This record gives sequence, C-alpha cells and structure tokens, in this order.
Amino acid sequence: MRQRLNELAKQREATEAATEKAQTDPVEELKKNVEGRGEEVINAALTENPELVRRVAAALVKAIREGRVETPIDSGDLLALFRRLGLNVKVETRLMVQKRGETKDLRKALEEDWQSF
Repeated sequence: MRQRLNELAKQREATEAATEKAQTDPVEELKKNVEGRGEEVINAALTENPELVRRVAAALVKAIREGRVETPIDSGDLLALFRRLGLNVKVETRLMVQKRGETKDLRKALEEDWQSF
C-alpha cells in the first residue's frame, strides 16, 4: 500500500512538472535562447504588439524544441523577423568610438575633438 502511494506521488509530481513546463511563458523561454541584444529586441517588440510577439515566440520555441531552429538566435535576425511581420521595432542604437584605450559615445568624442580646436 505504501509503495503504491509513493508511485502515485511520483506520477503526480511528474504530471505537475510537465504541465508547469507547458505553461511557461514562451516569451521568457525565447529570451533564454537569444544572444546579444535579443532580449532588448523582444521587449521593444512587446511594446508594439504583445499578442503578435507571444504568437511568434510560441512558434519559435516550438521550432527550437523540434530542432528546426538553431540556438542562440541572433538579435539582428530576430529584429529582421519582427520587421518582416510588420512590426516597426525601434531599438536604441549608439555608436561607440575607441580611442587611446578609452571607449566613448561618438557624440562625446566629437564634442571633445571640437573643443580642442
């Protein structure tokens, strides 16, 4: 009797784990499979059209699980996908300059160069 109860408890835990895995948010799971600024791209797309992003994320996660899409997904590819689907995703872009071992924003570097004249 005790052995049967233990087996039932293990089965219940396995079913709960499976349903919990199925209920995980596809957007959060997709964020784990992107590189670079991919998370930033997803967040920007979510502000534009959350419903579409959730559907795309679910499809991508399914394709990843089936092995049809290689991970990690490049942020540029993800951005291009969203734009092809009609989302005007705007990601903040900064140009950085490295000079004398120092990395600066392009605007600050140009301001400093102009001030030295």
